[in-house]
Amino acid sequence: MGPWLARFLDFDLDTYLNPYLPHSRLSRLPEPISRWLGYRNEDYKERPVLLVCAWSFVGTLASLLLVGALYRYAPGLTKYKPPVIIASLGASAILDFNAIRTPLAQPRNAFFGQTLSALVGVAIAKGFQRSSDFDNLQWIAGAVCCAVASIVMSITGTVHPPGGATAVLAATNAEIIRMGWIYIPFIMLSSALMLTVALLINNIQRSYPVYWWTARDLKKPKDLGDLEKVDSNDSAKALRKASSTVSSRCGGAETISISAHHIYWPDSLQISDEQFVMLQRLQAELRHGLALDERPSVSGQH
Repeated sequence: MGPWLARFLDFDLDTYLNPYLPHSRLSRLPEPISRWLGYRNEDYKERPVLLVCAWSFVGTLASLLLVGALYRYAPGLTKYKPPVIIASLGASAILDFNAIRTPLAQPRNAFFGQTLSALVGVAIAKGFQRSSDFDNLQWIAGAVCCAVASIVMSITGTVHPPGGATAVLAATNAEIIRMGWIYIPFIMLSSALMLTVALLINNIQRSYPVYWWTARDLKKPKDLGDLEKVDSNDSAKALRKASSTVSSRCGGAETISISAHHIYWPDSLQISDEQFVMLQRLQAELRHGLALDERPSVSGQH
């Protein structure tokens, strides 16, 4: 497998999106505000099991009652005759209040996973409805909806398992099929309301979310230049400057990460000048190896 094909198959949307996204500034907000957005200035420890169960019960009940009441009594929504409760929202509630530390329950996944799945489901269902034999094809349409939604969520980094059910319902549930495209804003509204309840309930004694968009550090490190070109007399000074601009946490894990252009390490780890030189040498070897991989092949060369 060639390097170009390997990079294509290992596609990561965040590689292209994250450079344009601002890093979190929740720490700059007043504590009474940042707390309800999930920020803590100390390490978080999960609460005892029974306490977690109690808050999960309260959050699940409150969020589903809110969405159900909205569907049943809101004057502007009842005319579309939505289901009393869309089944996939119940599955979302389990994640949003029981598994709040997992990536699948973070806001990006909970909101965009559901929204994209609804969009995929309605679009595919509309295509199948062009057939006069749609009633006999619904089971196929539902399977296709789920499979395509799975691909879309994976590519966009928004995997949220209840999204599979959201997509399937768009092609198999008579009430939702009748709603058509309006099903998508219903899902968006429901997901936003459930997220709001999650922020309120989960931050009373727990902490949610772990992150809003990604666990990766979105801070833009300054351009360090090529330290190989720095005079040896000035290397220590350059390295000290570098260590103050590159050091960061990698997804909250105690990890050292070396790429062709960046070096990251945990804030808690003190890197000496000699150790940083070693990391720079590893980075130089990585760049050299990538350059060799990307050279055009020469006929007859093995």
